[in-house]
Amino acid sequence: MLYQRKRRSDINVELSPLIDVVFLLLIFFMVSTTFKDEKGMDLNLPTATSESKAGDSAITLAVDAQGLLLLNGETITKDDLDKSLKRILDDREDKMIVLKIDESVSHGLVVEMMDAAKASGATGLTFAARPGKKQP
Repeated sequence: MLYQRKRRSDINVELSPLIDVVFLLLIFFMVSTTFKDEKGMDLNLPTATSESKAGDSAITLAVDAQGLLLLNGETITKDDLDKSLKRILDDREDKMIVLKIDESVSHGLVVEMMDAAKASGATGLTFAARPGKKQP
């Protein structure tokens, strides 16, 4: 009597569920990840031991050693500063401005920036600084 051998069925691994899970994880991480894009200049900020936190939504005005101005990451001129600040501040509830000024910038330019911010309607000014060691 001859017996026929049973044929072995091919083992198939379904990749569709695995691909679905990988794409779902990819979408989850893309949606839940926030990127902080710091456009700007290379500033040599002064050091400070006290700490003050401004909100992430604060307006930033940066001035580098050559006097180049950046308002929220966009290059502007001194002449356009008042108009640009007014335009941004008019639409905002929080009118706080963070000044990121290089330590080699002259005192006169700092006063000009502070004056322009106040004239545009800013309700608060704060200076950015590098954290320093607390002295005993």
